[in-house]
Formats: sequence, C-alpha cells, structure tokens
Amino acid sequence: MKIFKPIILILIIGLTIGCKDLIRDYELDTNPDQLSNIKLLDYIEQGKDSTLTLYAEAIRYAGLTDEIAAGSRTRVVPTNNAIRAVLSKAGVAKISDLSVNVVRDLFSYLYMDGAFRSIDLTIDQTIEGATGSGNILYLSRVATSADKYRMLVNNSTLLATEPIEVIRQDYLFMDGVAHVVDLFPISQKKVKPTDSIPDNVDYSLAKKDTIWVKEDSHTYFANKTANYDASINQLVSRTGQLRQTLFKFDLPPIAYLDELTSAKLNFFVNLINGSNFIPNCGIFAINNEWQAKTVNWNNMPAFGAQVSNGNLVLDWNGIDITGFIQKVYSAKEKQLSLGLQLLNGSNVTSSSVQIRNMEANKGGFKAFISLMGGMPTALKLVGIKPLQLAGKTAAPLTKEHISFAADGGQYQYSDNNIIYSLHVLPANGTLTKYGLPMQLYTRFTQQELASGAIKYVRNQEGNDQIQLKVFDYIGGVYPEIASIPVM
Repeated sequence: MKIFKPIILILIIGLTIGCKDLIRDYELDTNPDQLSNIKLLDYIEQGKDSTLTLYAEAIRYAGLTDEIAAGSRTRVVPTNNAIRAVLSKAGVAKISDLSVNVVRDLFSYLYMDGAFRSIDLTIDQTIEGATGSGNILYLSRVATSADKYRMLVNNSTLLATEPIEVIRQDYLFMDGVAHVVDLFPISQKKVKPTDSIPDNVDYSLAKKDTIWVKEDSHTYFANKTANYDASINQLVSRTGQLRQTLFKFDLPPIAYLDELTSAKLNFFVNLINGSNFIPNCGIFAINNEWQAKTVNWNNMPAFGAQVSNGNLVLDWNGIDITGFIQKVYSAKEKQLSLGLQLLNGSNVTSSSVQIRNMEANKGGFKAFISLMGGMPTALKLVGIKPLQLAGKTAAPLTKEHISFAADGGQYQYSDNNIIYSLHVLPANGTLTKYGLPMQLYTRFTQQELASGAIKYVRNQEGNDQIQLKVFDYIGGVYPEIASIPVM
C-alpha cells in the first residue's frame, strides 16, 4: 500500500463542523499540529465532540484501544446516531447488550494501516485497506463543483452498499487520522439476489393465511397532539415535517411456524411526491399500547428494532417480514404492531408517500400480512463439515461447512436460490451476517455463505452447534434441521 507524503493543511474553525467548512484553502496554517498532542479516544472522552461518545465506549468495551492507535492508522468513526441505528438492527439497546467479541469484530472493520487524509489522495483515487476484521475498507477522494476534497467510505463497485459520505474529515491526532461518518460502514459484497418466483409454481397444497389490519393511523411531528385516524396514512422524512404510519394486527394461531416460507406486510401506496424520488420504507417493531382513535406524535409508542425495509412503488407493496413473524409467534404474542417510516428523502423537496387506510373504498385497500407454509423440496444435502475455530474468536461459515444442491428440474436451484434460516441460537457464540448479530429466524442465501458474509463469533469457551432450517426460493422446505458442529 503506498502512503503519500503528508501536506500541511489549514483547519478553519472548531472540529465539530462539516467538512466543507473544516478544510477550505489547503495552505499552511499557523497551527497545523493542534491535535498532535492528543489521542483520538482522549479527545472524545474529554468532551471535545459529544456526537462520538458511543464510538469511544465501543472501542473501550471491545478492548480495541491499542489496536486503533497502533502505528499510524486511519480510523473511520461513526457518530452516535450511526451506532444507535446498528444496535437497533441487532435488536439491542446498548453496546454492552452485545458480546465483547461481536463488538470487537464489528468495530475492527473501521481502521486500516496508513494515515490517509483527503489531501493525500488524488481526485478519484481509492485506497483499499485491510482491516482488523479481515475485510477490505475503501477510502476515496472525489471532487464536486463545491468541494474538491470530498471523502467517501466504501465507494466500490464490489460492494452492495451505497458509498458513505464523510461528514467531518482529516482529523490528525497523535495516533493517526480520523474521518467521521453518520452511517455505519459494513462489508457487504454484491451477490446475486434470489430469483423471482416463477408464475407457474403450484401452491394449491401450501398452507396459507391472511391477517387483516385491525387498526391503522399516522402521526405528525409538526402537530404533535393531533390525531389522524380519519386521514389517509402518510410517510414523510423531511426535518420538521416527519410523518409515520402505524399498523396493528391480531395474530390467529398457525400450525406451520417452523416451515413458514413467506410472511409479507402488504399495503397500498396511492401517491409518491418528490422529483425522481424512490422511497425506502423501514418497518419497525413497536408495542401494542396505542389506539387509532387517540394516538398522536406525543403518545405514540417508540420505534424499536428495524424489522425490514423495501423500496415503495405506486400500487400494492409487499415487504418481507418472515423472520420477525416467526419470532413474534414463538414468543406466543397475541397482537403485533408495526411502525413505518421513510429511511430516505430528507433532502428531497416535497417528498412524501400516501398509503390507503383501512376505511378507504369500504375496506378495499386494507393492509394485511400474507402467510404461506412450505412444500416438499428438490434440495439434497451435499455435505456438512465441522467449523474449526482453532483458537480464534471468530471464523467464517462457508460452503465447505454446509452445502445443498438439486439435480436439474424446471427450477433454478443455484446458490442465490437456496436459503438458510437460523433455527436455534448458538449456546456459546453468535452467528453474524455482515458483522451484525443474527436474531432467531434470520435468513441468508447459500451465495451469501459463499461470499464470506456469515461468521461464527465465540462468546465463551465450549463446543457448539449451528442449527439451520433450509428452504428453496419457490417455497420448498428441507424436512430435517441441518446442524453444523463448532469446535
């Protein structure tokens, strides 16, 4: 890896402002070394930047203090908001709710050798750095008409995630460089998505259920005490104009929980505002302590863990919530409530989404959850081999450890169409997907397995088992639990 000679730059004002003000002229400053006598974690813990306190907490908790400061390193530092979003996806509230080794593996991805600032890179240059987690972190400089030194993290065509813009850059500390981001970077390689189900699949023998919405409403930030039960449901993400939609369902008993192949939240979008706006809707778990006729912004339940998300179109939308439904039914819940909010569009003028409520057209557009059980599958086990940690705290689970296939036929049983579901949580470790802890019933494809997306992270000593349920993309279910020994 080539390290460029540092160029002294001017830091315009305090270090809690945006990068476009932080670095302007790139000329010699009267005090270019103003942070050279302090380390990154000490800077945060002295109260110099209150938006980064969770990063310092995570690094200390994971025992990475020396790792991120060893030699001359570049650190990508997520804000508190970015870390809270990751914790929500993991279904926890605090960093300490995760095991030390899971946090260590997650945050080990955020540093690489070499001190790289924006001025050390040429325009459109990308640095590829090996990280402590074993995955590659990408740091790029691009130029716009307003900013010739714009920095991006993970701006790579090899990754499935969008590039992340650095919001505060080029902090040159005693122990290396730091760049601040408001989204948590993960290493998610591009894989082929699961194919659409062919039109000719016969589901006449599959068990099916429909759960109709019992109550729905939406809330509005700008009018916090108003109730909108009689209004059309809306989603808006613009600052000061936030609108969120709530659904509540009664849960009837089902007899095919372990072999549930599909559960989708279905709702009808009748209007999308915003130039070229493709809304991405997040689905969140909320408690059931609300009523459509009285709920407002002030008394609505807090949004919990993110269940799923999907891009919306005009017409009926079906967003997969299979694993979450299995988890709720396993807990023997009798009701389910979901909150919807936009994950994008905050900077799109007039962006908004309208969703038909249950009263529209005499109930013709009522939201519902569609459930479907499994059928026999053509999949056959190729082989299972123990996962050997060999003294390490984490190791990838690959096709070497478990693999399924099918012989020909009219359907495509390629790796992207073979699906695993975490059937039982491991006793002594955590299974992670792209670094994030899997919850019960989390799903992944055999292609994700082959790409290195799945890891077993040891939490305590002792042998273990990874127990998976296996599905194919058309709704077939392998009859036995696939169990991989961990040693």
